[in-house]
Amino acid sequence: MLVGLIADTHVPYRVPEISPDAVSALRGVDVILHAGDVDEPWALAPLEALAPVYAVRGNYHILDRSAAGADLPETVTLDLDGFCVIVNHGYDVVGRPASLLWKARSVLRNLVGRWDFPAYDRAIARSLVRHFPRADVIVFGHTHRYYEAVWGATLIVNPGAASRTSYFGAPFPPSVAHLTLRSG
Repeated sequence: MLVGLIADTHVPYRVPEISPDAVSALRGVDVILHAGDVDEPWALAPLEALAPVYAVRGNYHILDRSAAGADLPETVTLDLDGFCVIVNHGYDVVGRPASLLWKARSVLRNLVGRWDFPAYDRAIARSLVRHFPRADVIVFGHTHRYYEAVWGATLIVNPGAASRTSYFGAPFPPSVAHLTLRSG
């Protein structure tokens, strides 16, 4: 089974539509998992034309006045080809006060041009593994950076942001990911 992974599309508050390149990169997948910050669920239409889409909400963005897809579930749990797959944006899983502190630290680092912040991704990944110990795969978003790691027996993936949506001119290239699942 070929799974398309996408996150942080931020349509329409930061970009008018999901990038045609991102949509094109997901052609041919069996299912699409959107790891949050959809902003407006109607923006998923180009993805829904390709395959079934499972999306979760993101976090509220004050500058955008975005509800981050508040009508979407916080977490989606799926059985895909025998694998327990969890989709969660990753923002609230470390606890709201800690999330706010990590986000503030990340923003301050970004303001001074320090974009590589693997500790933030690791903190989110560690919290996700604790919250979802039975997961085989956990997909998250939020940091706008590609991240992949194996924690114990769990694969953790952040596909990055589908378009250049970060403030402060972040240097991360837009990205989506493919995940191949094979039973057994």
